[in-house]
Parts: sequence; C-alpha cells; structure tokens
Amino acid sequence: MTNHELFNLELLQESENVQCDIYDGEKALAKAIELGHPDASIIAQAIQVGDNEFNTTTIFHKGRYIGRWGRVVEQIYLQLNKQGNEWEWINDSQPCLLNKTRNIQIICMSGNPALGITDQIISAQCGKGYQTKVKILQNQPAYDDSTKMKTWILYFPSRSNAMYQDDIAILKFELTYPTSFVILPTKRNQKIEILPSNHTCRLIFEINGNDGLTPTKYKLPSDGQETSEIRPDDFNIQLAV
Repeated sequence: MTNHELFNLELLQESENVQCDIYDGEKALAKAIELGHPDASIIAQAIQVGDNEFNTTTIFHKGRYIGRWGRVVEQIYLQLNKQGNEWEWINDSQPCLLNKTRNIQIICMSGNPALGITDQIISAQCGKGYQTKVKILQNQPAYDDSTKMKTWILYFPSRSNAMYQDDIAILKFELTYPTSFVILPTKRNQKIEILPSNHTCRLIFEINGNDGLTPTKYKLPSDGQETSEIRPDDFNIQLAV
C-alpha cells in the first residue's frame, strides 16, 4: 500500500461510525435483485470490455485510465438499455445511471485496496469532487427505502489493485451505499476533494466461473505489464452498440 493510500485509510478509520451490512456471493446477487440494482453479470462483462481495451494501449496513451472508466460505464448502460427503458443515462456534470422506478442512481469509480475485503474500509481510490459530495449528502434514507432517491456507488478495481498482479486475476467489484464522506486536505484555493465513507451496505461480487457472472478469469500479459499487442482473445466479448 502506498503512503497516499495509507494516509487516506487513516482519515477513513477516524470517521467510521456506522454499522455496515455486508453481502457477498449468492447473498449479494439476491440482495442486488431485491434492491433493484442492475444484473451483476452486466457489470462483470462491462469491466472485462474496459480491461480488454485498456490492454491494447501503452503508457504513452495519457487517456487510457479515464477511457477505461468511460468504456465500463458505457457498456453497463448500453446493455441495460437493450433490456428496456427502466434505466436512464444522465450525462450532466457527473454522469450516472438512474432508475426512477426504484429511486436509485449509481455513480461509478475505482475502489481503494479494500475493494472486496470485508474487514477493511471501502472508499474511492482517489479524491472525488463537489458533485459526489452533494449526492452523498442527500443519502438520508436507509439503503432499502425505495420511497426516496438514493445514490449508490459502483466500485470497480483500479488497475493498480493487487488483483491485477497475479497471472490469472480474479476480480471483485462492489455496489455500496455511502452515508458520509471525509474531506481531504488541499492547498489553499484548490477545489474540495472527498472520500466516500460510512457505507451502510456493501454488495460484493466476484468475477469467476462459479457464480453465474461472466467472464470467468482475466488472462494478463505474462510480465504483468499492459501490452499494445492485439490478440484474438482480447475481444472475446461482443461490444454493445
């Protein structure tokens, strides 16, 4: 863990003061359906599409990380849109997925090293801005209250996450309900940066071949680094269009 990550963890530990309901495996899948979230297999597939595209770029592509985020979010929405019009794409100052019927909106970001680890404090990998702060401040109802609008966060693994260091990576992602945030120290006149905190619900999903999610595993380059070489198996999932 880097010094930056350790510092953020200390801030989060000082602020944590709520009980968190944690679901994983089959319980997470069932709870997600109960709460009205997207099918977890759609999210799993979107992450692989984003990673497959990322693996075709090199460090000289300065937009590769934001491009991965954009591809993941895009693929989630396009797959949901194929199933009907229950979910909307809100493309304002902070893009999100919106389900007015279930009073849920989902914002997406990479998670910190606690992603998928039940006894650690989940949050974002890096500081977030004003729009995230506003949405979290509005999270007054309980996470299972369907009468009022709630903002959930989809945390997917950062490419720096330890999950990607194995030759065969088994990845995890989460749908979480934050109820507060910590403010990160910034220089004078800089914009506010926050980390979501005090999540009262964590739905943890694992991308493997045993729980119905696809794909099964990610085959990474043998040297552990990204490659610009394009191989047929880089595109084993059909992109939604």
